[in-house]
Amino acid sequence: MSEVPIVVTGLALRLPGAADQGEFWRLLAEGVDRTDTVSEERRRLVGAPQWSDVIGEIDGIDEFDAAFFGIEDDEARFMDPQHRKTMEVAYDAVCDAGLLEAGKTADRRYSVFTAICTNSYYPLVCRYMEEQGIAATHPRTIMNSINSALAARISHQYNLTGPVMAVDTACSSFLTGLSQAVESIRGQGCLGAVVAGVNMLSAPYSTMLCDCGGITTAHPYTRVFDEEADGTLIGEGAVVCVLEREDVALRRNRRIYARLLGHAVNNDGSSLNIMAPNPRGQADVVRDCYATGVDHTRVGYIETHGTGTRIGDPIELNALGKVYRKADFGDRTIGIGSVKSNIGHLLAAAGGAGLAKLLLSIRNGAMAPNLHLKTLNPLLDLESTPFEVVTETRPWPREDGRPRVGAITSLGLGGTNVHVVVEEGPPERTGTPLAEPLLCLSAADPEALRRMIADLERYTAAGGVDPYNLAMTLARFRPSHAWRATARLDRATGALTVLRTTARERTVRRLLLRPNEATLAREAFFQEVFAGRVRTSDAEPGRTELAVAVDDGTAFDAETSVLDSRLSETEIAAELFMRGCLVDWGRFFPDGTGTVLTLPRYPFAPQPHWLTF
Repeated sequence: MSEVPIVVTGLALRLPGAADQGEFWRLLAEGVDRTDTVSEERRRLVGAPQWSDVIGEIDGIDEFDAAFFGIEDDEARFMDPQHRKTMEVAYDAVCDAGLLEAGKTADRRYSVFTAICTNSYYPLVCRYMEEQGIAATHPRTIMNSINSALAARISHQYNLTGPVMAVDTACSSFLTGLSQAVESIRGQGCLGAVVAGVNMLSAPYSTMLCDCGGITTAHPYTRVFDEEADGTLIGEGAVVCVLEREDVALRRNRRIYARLLGHAVNNDGSSLNIMAPNPRGQADVVRDCYATGVDHTRVGYIETHGTGTRIGDPIELNALGKVYRKADFGDRTIGIGSVKSNIGHLLAAAGGAGLAKLLLSIRNGAMAPNLHLKTLNPLLDLESTPFEVVTETRPWPREDGRPRVGAITSLGLGGTNVHVVVEEGPPERTGTPLAEPLLCLSAADPEALRRMIADLERYTAAGGVDPYNLAMTLARFRPSHAWRATARLDRATGALTVLRTTARERTVRRLLLRPNEATLAREAFFQEVFAGRVRTSDAEPGRTELAVAVDDGTAFDAETSVLDSRLSETEIAAELFMRGCLVDWGRFFPDGTGTVLTLPRYPFAPQPHWLTF
């Protein structure tokens, strides 16, 4: 069993008002509530003109870049939109972690756990089959309708061979999945794990049932910790994070968002009814988490589950107070809040949204406000606790220079409780100075490449980018797609210069080295950097072959790519890259150097995919 520490190395999201980490943090720090009456566009899409709930809504739940993932348009129409959106977010997350290393296609011993508990698209699929007949239904519809298929999709897409499964403990599903992921790393030989959570409202059914069950509020906003709190609004979105063993993460140059210090999962057992919280169970999961030796006095902020009810909120804080005693903290306070006040309750993905908020709070050194608190619920009895509701953005200083530590609680309908503690990761490692800040990037089609270049230009123009880390992230730790570009980075201005793009799609699987003296002198180099077969030959290159020669005055045919002998090794590798070769960039950006950067998300080309009849 591996007892090495486990860290978070990748994070991506699509949440109400936020398509990436930066947008989400701005929303949080500025105290924005992104819940509103369901849009006219959504009512039209789902065929529910009378739907008038206030929800946390994301844009374009019908849109998906099916071609990017090799999925037919007809099949995509039948797929649960939760699967589609999570596929795109998962790609961004595994790229953010540097998991899809260029030229590395071997299986990866990583597990996948997907938190998903509803499918409101399924009734539409059933209605389509009834009205159009089974012959009009795509054969893989059964696969694209069951919740477990989402985890399988992610595993299949990225060749992940550890345990793969859906997790459903209702509102605590995401953190339960994260806990299962930790166990897969420590007990089942996995190097890491992908944890995803999603909730999409493809019909009004989920909100209707939550209304019926007394979960939702009568107010047009969620008022966690308030005297008038009477429930939450329902929101939607997807969050994906990547966990890895810390030794693997450090060796492979990962950015470390946080280190997991402790986690615990339990169930309430018997309670007043199956939907009622059990104070004992909630207190026990907190005790269990810290019983492993985690120092609770280092925690500066807790992202609470935040039921947003007059009774539920005090029960949660009372459970935390069994460990967090005021006497242990002196004059210090622990900030508390809930992301539900910004975007609503994401059901199975709720813990993912809370974890994203906690990780970004740690990274930015600030606590974001809990919204809509007018009159503090007196049943909280905060005076006897170290807790303080964060009502405006404020700094989160490090105590005595030590890494920040935060915690998060998630409570599920049916009684499954989870508590997780994380510690701030180490600072970014800057790379060695680059003599040639040469960037290599690629996309699946020319338009995506154009948009990627534009996004990168805005990113570098903002300043503060380490050239080595940027060049390494783009070249080594991103997949090599068919359409490619290179550019020079002006270190003084951040501008991209000498931009070149490929004019055609090409994939090279074999390198034919021409047998002249200058080329043979670099044969060992070509063998090392080309991630494919290399042989010396005068033969005419085939469709997936590239003939290459280093210029020494020898005459070559028009089919041979002649490289200037004055080019550096990095420039030669870039030339091979531009001609469709898979390059092993480890020679230029070795293990243990630099840090994978969080870059602008991939510019997908989503198209509408929805069953209409």
